[in-house]
Amino acid sequence: MKTIYADEMFLLNLIINYFIVLATAKLCALPLKRIRFAVSAAVGAIYSVLPLFEPLRILASPVLKIVLGFVMTLIAFGAEKILKPFLAFLAVSAAFGGTVYASSLFAGQNIDDGIYINASMRVLLLSFAVCYFVLTIVFRRFGKKRAREIRSVKVTLCGRIAEFQALRDTGNELYDPLSGLPVMVVDVNEAGKLLPEHLLKALKAGVPEFIHALSDEDIYFKRFRLVPYSAVGVKMALLPVFRPDELLVDGQEDKNTLVGLCPTILSTDSEYSAVI
Repeated sequence: MKTIYADEMFLLNLIINYFIVLATAKLCALPLKRIRFAVSAAVGAIYSVLPLFEPLRILASPVLKIVLGFVMTLIAFGAEKILKPFLAFLAVSAAFGGTVYASSLFAGQNIDDGIYINASMRVLLLSFAVCYFVLTIVFRRFGKKRAREIRSVKVTLCGRIAEFQALRDTGNELYDPLSGLPVMVVDVNEAGKLLPEHLLKALKAGVPEFIHALSDEDIYFKRFRLVPYSAVGVKMALLPVFRPDELLVDGQEDKNTLVGLCPTILSTDSEYSAVI
């Protein structure tokens, strides 16, 4: 019987779990929060070692593994809209585990009581590549928006904070002609978190009304400028734009992007509230 080393088991499962979580994020077009992914993978890796000890072999039961999968999904992606990533996580895990199991049998490698698969790194990497390719095709409709890059954004303006999801649009060519900086367009729902109520009402009424209302608010008036833009159905218009006090994209500070406030909603299904 092959001797199983806990440290090797932990490291192997840490790597596998991380790539499973990463594949889940790619399939569901979720933000890549790599620190949370690493923590999730570590929790799964620690759990994988426990059944090696005789008193804890009950932890290898399928029901508890499903519970573990839910906990790992919760850690990696948060509680909001967790069903889709949880199901995708289970699908990726099952597909990867089955592929490695079959590959190991085919290669004549050993399996220890269903707990440990003595698979070579070559088998693991090949299995993961095949799994990811197949799942990407099979779940194309399930993850049809996966090509979209959704980013977590936090904007601060005059002490007010808005946190939301933003679509990374490579076709967005909106720039401030004065500074040459790119402009992130934020919809009216998030604008409401950054503006006083009367300024929000003015923004909904139109750009002239908004600029007029700004003239009575010195602290805000100094922060805004107008940037010309065009969009589908709009040949040319002006967008109120400001430089935020702080802008974080996926937790990273961005000092070179301006924020424009749109008087309408950008996504009908609330998948995102801004376009970068």
